[in-house]
Amino acid sequence: MKKLFNFVVLDLETTGFDFRENEIIEIGAVRYKEGNPQEKFSLFIKPKREVPQFIKQLTHITDEQLASGISIFDALKRFRQFIGEDILICHNADFDIGFLNTKLHDNGFPKLENRIFDTVEISKIYLPFIFNHKLGTIVEYFKINLENAHRAIYDAEATGQIFLKLLEFIDKNISVKLNYRLMEISQMANLNTNLDYFLQQVVAHQNKYALLTRQEPEIDFHNKNYISHKPEKEVDPTISQVFETNGLFSKKFENYEIRDGQIEMSKAVLQNFQKEEYLLVEAGTGVGKTLAYLIPAIKHSNKNNAKIIISTNTKNLQEQLFYKDLPTVGNCVDIPFTATLLKGRSNYICEKKWAESSLEFEKYFSPYEAKGFLNLIVWKEFTQTGDISENTSFNTKRDGSIWKKLSADRHFCQGKKCSFFRKCYLMDIRKKAEASNLVIINHHLLLNDMKSENAVLGNYENLIIDEAHNLPHIASSELGLSLGYADINNFFSSMFATRKRFQTGMLPKLKADTTGSAVNQTTKDFLITRSQEAIDLLESKKYIFSELFKKIGEVVERQGRYGKLRIKSTEDFPFINSYLSEFIEFWKEINKVIMAIRESLSTISSKVFKDYITNLDNVDGVLKRLGEFNDNFHQLYNPEFKDFAFWLENFRVSDEKYPNGILNYAPLNVNQLMNDLLYKKVKSIVFTSATIAIRGKFKYFAGRMGLDLLEKDFVQEKIVPSPFDFDKQAIVLVSGFLPEPRDRFFSSQSIDLIKKSVEISKTGTMVLFTSYKDLNKVYEEISETFYKENIQLLAQGKGIGRTAMLKEFKQNKSAVLLGTNSFWEGIDVPGESLSLLILYKLPFL
Repeated sequence: MKKLFNFVVLDLETTGFDFRENEIIEIGAVRYKEGNPQEKFSLFIKPKREVPQFIKQLTHITDEQLASGISIFDALKRFRQFIGEDILICHNADFDIGFLNTKLHDNGFPKLENRIFDTVEISKIYLPFIFNHKLGTIVEYFKINLENAHRAIYDAEATGQIFLKLLEFIDKNISVKLNYRLMEISQMANLNTNLDYFLQQVVAHQNKYALLTRQEPEIDFHNKNYISHKPEKEVDPTISQVFETNGLFSKKFENYEIRDGQIEMSKAVLQNFQKEEYLLVEAGTGVGKTLAYLIPAIKHSNKNNAKIIISTNTKNLQEQLFYKDLPTVGNCVDIPFTATLLKGRSNYICEKKWAESSLEFEKYFSPYEAKGFLNLIVWKEFTQTGDISENTSFNTKRDGSIWKKLSADRHFCQGKKCSFFRKCYLMDIRKKAEASNLVIINHHLLLNDMKSENAVLGNYENLIIDEAHNLPHIASSELGLSLGYADINNFFSSMFATRKRFQTGMLPKLKADTTGSAVNQTTKDFLITRSQEAIDLLESKKYIFSELFKKIGEVVERQGRYGKLRIKSTEDFPFINSYLSEFIEFWKEINKVIMAIRESLSTISSKVFKDYITNLDNVDGVLKRLGEFNDNFHQLYNPEFKDFAFWLENFRVSDEKYPNGILNYAPLNVNQLMNDLLYKKVKSIVFTSATIAIRGKFKYFAGRMGLDLLEKDFVQEKIVPSPFDFDKQAIVLVSGFLPEPRDRFFSSQSIDLIKKSVEISKTGTMVLFTSYKDLNKVYEEISETFYKENIQLLAQGKGIGRTAMLKEFKQNKSAVLLGTNSFWEGIDVPGESLSLLILYKLPFL
């Protein structure tokens, strides 16, 4: 397949990102014929303005080289002559072609009409499992030699090699059937004639040569969700034999240092399991609490055949524990164990939804959604876990509407009755979890399981809660409710939606299956009439939900702070109850119609009705959701302000017309709920964190968590101090000279301080924020400065995922990372990569 295309690969070096204001200073291009480079094109362009120093540092282009360059007009003329009508290959074509077309237009030339292939776009489709899709990452993946990065001719050569490697990869690993599917979806969506053409040629080539070139695929996803450690010889060491001098860890790790606090904590955790008690343990920074609880957990589980649940604060911490810490233990200790990484249902793709949407793609997805869907197809073919987080090409936030239609959903899950049950990723991982020694989850899943009476985790008697100081506010949130327009709109769409000439959802399916069934005419007419009645109700009342959440978003924008607004009396915002009253009345109507449908279906034999079980389960799922929404509406309509917090919220959206308001309602105290839902069922719990006590006492945490309701001697307490000498190893600087955070000058002066701090330190820096609003403002103000100074700036929510961002931060040694939420804790960045930590605001300011 390497000889499939003749093409010219190109790259530009510019003075910035602005097509209008900035200039092209170098063009590099290489012509390929039949898979081999034939001719090179490289020239410098004399700039009209001084080139920023940081660009010269980045590209290593000298003033002498630029002075000898030609005019932009002559360069473009020669470039057009060189490329002719050949296919053009770029890495990030939007930038290169956008820049070229702007300059061509400015100099009186027509825009490029050549076919253009983008190796970023192609690699996202075919390489969804690599770290990211930057040039350097793909070069490393394919083991391509790249010299002098950020020089146009060298980057062009590398891009050419990437394109050829991609063709080889496709030929070896991707079947013609899969490529044909990609081509179909691209064409259906009218996405991009260049991508259509590429896929057409690939399919045509494979149809002709597939039998000669097809090999066994060699795609391996690195992310697994199950560990089975089976040493050749089983040994059950004591805690001391693991951690102390000449112990198992010291034999495996150079420069291993014994930490007395780690040994002390590990012994306490093991004793806690043996005595079936509860333990509160604060382990200071550097104690190594993860290994301190993993070793006794594995020992106890193996000896007693006991399942131990380990809950962390976030999915990110969950993955760190599973992919880093557990393999470390397995490498050092010869105790057999199994471990499962378990996430919430919505993280996994549903086989049934995938099959149904693939059969009738145009019914389910808009042309816009098709582009995101393309990045799922190869991943779905090869994934072993069905966990979308392993797909780096797919953004679940940006493409949330796609994922909602494909992810597992408890309300419409048929369980063992589903025809795809044996292939179900969710059921598979839950079976593994049920039989594992250790199950690694996060607090959100722990609390959701509590609410559902252990429907996910099953019965267990031992629990470790890491980063336990987060549990009170997460418990309050998870044991409360949050309601937005998307929640209701997605539910409505599951019942009825129109796309182009198609109708989708439970109700149109029921109508169609009823029409084609062999049931008596009276029942048939009843079901069709009632289904249409439900559709008409949805269509006539949908607008009121949009109105409420749009109004909430506007109110929060005007009166709130940081996107939130507390409600202390419903009289302050009477429009809310006015809308909720309408919701409740509408819910009664729609519930009545769906109940009538359910009663009618129950009288029918499955033998005379196509997909009877599916339709029945769909209706039952809708009734469950209707009941839950109804409960939510009534709670919000009659809030108990004494025991619950009620607040409005909004979020940023690109479409100003989108209803971006959210209603939140959460218990102020969860102590009794924790007691009823968790403590009465679990024999042994370890609560641990680096910051769980206040002034050496656990009273505040214990009170919030309801532990003070238990017998006093049943809850043990331990504080393990940090082994670090903070007076010698760290300096804490308090910027008392800055204005108060609420002062209008705080932001500008803080940003100046961040710039100066990074400039002086010239080392790896992390800046932590309590809101995306502050993070985005700082990012906008410093990004250009840092770019000019050749300082890599990484920011949460700006292009790449958290895991990829953290890896780049560790590798760079002098990057600056802006983070919020999940970056506040559980981050392991050793050495020079993180030497300066800046807290933009403390969480309670």
